[in-house]
Amino acid sequence: MTPEAVDFEDFMRFLDVEHYLGLRGGDTWSADGNEGTVVTKHLIGAILARYVNSLEEVPELYLQFARRLEPHDTVISFNYDTLLERALDAVGKPYRLFATRFKEVDQFRGVVDSDREEIVVLKMHGSIDWFDRTNFESRVALHAQIGAPAPSDVIFSNADALDLQRIVDGPRHENDPLKNVYRAKNLKELYRQRLLFLATPRILPPSATKLLYANQLNDFWEGMGDAGLLNFGMAIIGFSLPDHDDYARQILYQLVTNYQRYNLDRDELGRQKGDLAIVDFFPDAVSEVRFRERYRFVDWARTDLSGNGFGLSSLDKVFA
Repeated sequence: MTPEAVDFEDFMRFLDVEHYLGLRGGDTWSADGNEGTVVTKHLIGAILARYVNSLEEVPELYLQFARRLEPHDTVISFNYDTLLERALDAVGKPYRLFATRFKEVDQFRGVVDSDREEIVVLKMHGSIDWFDRTNFESRVALHAQIGAPAPSDVIFSNADALDLQRIVDGPRHENDPLKNVYRAKNLKELYRQRLLFLATPRILPPSATKLLYANQLNDFWEGMGDAGLLNFGMAIIGFSLPDHDDYARQILYQLVTNYQRYNLDRDELGRQKGDLAIVDFFPDAVSEVRFRERYRFVDWARTDLSGNGFGLSSLDKVFA
């Protein structure tokens, strides 16, 4: 067998099942996966960080995309990299990386705070600059219990150098899956550290069974089945519905159906729904036929489909 013959996402599925079921018993490596998964997550982070850090300036395409986003727009991203956040920072657009902001919460409810003028960016598969503090806090408590010196951590003992920021802010419920997750904004300094086996970015593995670990981020999907009903614009950019993300088909089916079938002629504050925009890349007619087959639940009569790739000329379609 050669590396080229291996279905990588299927191989990662094997590792995920081994870890999720605890088949190795006491040799189970960590909450982030066994050794092979931890190495993969580290390499994904290191490689993507190298390319993002090599950009002295954010490409104009992404700056223009960020400028045209409006407060309360929601971007659902399956990417691990930080290019969108960097673009938003560059153009001075406020944003948050969690689904709902609250004014107050109690055990059973929360009062939503929708007054903040900010863009919502939901990174459904996590991010190469996210790290969970839970394990470090457990070590701190254990050391205090036995009277040992406080432990150090490659991430959380370098908070200033890494510009650590908590992902969520404001009142949160105790079971919030992101409550203990922090973002290391200084990406260059982050991946200068020796992270392998010492810190693992909070990302879902590139696996056919990544849904096993979706509880780490499933707050993002809560209530998403109603999205599209009253939205006035929707675009799908560069997502080809790959087989290893088959779970996303059910989600996109719901979003697209809601958007294209309901409240089509409803006028709200002088606005009506436009056509669904889909931007992808089709090098030939056969590729387009295959793409349309994967998206066969789409009403193509109410869709503006572009197969020329994501570029400046496609922004008018995305933001129509």
